[in-house]
Amino acid sequence: MTILASLILGGVTLTLSPQARVRGAEIELSAIATVAGDDAAEVERVRALKLGYAPAPGHSRLIAAQRLEADVERLLTGVDVTVVGASACRVLPATELLTGAALTSVAKAEIVRWTQGRDAQLELVSSLADIEVPTSNSPLDLRAVIAEPQVRAGVLNVPIRITVDGQLYRTVWSNWRVTLYQEVNVLKNAIKAGDALTPELFERKRVALTTGGESPAPLELQRGVKAARDMAAGAMLKSSDVALDTLVKRGDTLFLEIRRGAITARVAASADQDGRAGDRIRVTLLDSGKNINAVVQSRELAVIDLAREG
Repeated sequence: MTILASLILGGVTLTLSPQARVRGAEIELSAIATVAGDDAAEVERVRALKLGYAPAPGHSRLIAAQRLEADVERLLTGVDVTVVGASACRVLPATELLTGAALTSVAKAEIVRWTQGRDAQLELVSSLADIEVPTSNSPLDLRAVIAEPQVRAGVLNVPIRITVDGQLYRTVWSNWRVTLYQEVNVLKNAIKAGDALTPELFERKRVALTTGGESPAPLELQRGVKAARDMAAGAMLKSSDVALDTLVKRGDTLFLEIRRGAITARVAASADQDGRAGDRIRVTLLDSGKNINAVVQSRELAVIDLAREG
């Protein structure tokens, strides 16, 4: 039956192509057949009909005329369809090349965002290959998302999601080695366990942090800080390397300095607990017997800042 005969008799005629290349993730009927009929609105409904997923690159799909006619009449109730032309259409995907460089760039940008504010060095463990992807009707969407909230050193797996026309097509994994650097306290000379630790023993140096390593201790060392172990020259000072002397013992008499803004006052107090520099301990005021929490500053002094406490 010709298209002209179909127009005279009414209904919709599909002229099926023997082969077609389609864009995007789904096959639209208009991509594989010419649609004609006497009702323009009905023709557009048929043209826009979706026939399922498009084949992936390297694959094809065969759509038979008889099956197509039955599917259209099932999906669009009341439409009288006639299929002419080829007995079947071989559907191939239109494709484009997505370069490994483009994938790498997307993953790297996400790692830079993840490590924002940190001194980091990034190294791609293995290069990403070019891949063939379906040509989409809308701009191809490439997105990398790192789920880990905590920035860390070590090997990091970064997924790159490729979305075609709003549907996830494929996820490509990239492997990176992340090295984090930090300015830390490094010993100028070797010291022994029990030696007092003072700022002049250290210099600041940029070093790579190990995976899961301890945070380096601050350079502003408190009074009474000693080395917990023997340490070599160039060693990084970590929290586990530091031992604090007990400055105040339970029953010791000391001054309690009470601060509120620019106003300070000192009263005599007795320590109810042992404490090292920076520890918060309970003390008793000798004149009133009132108990209060204060921070140990030295063997003779504990401090409470009422402005901060409030």
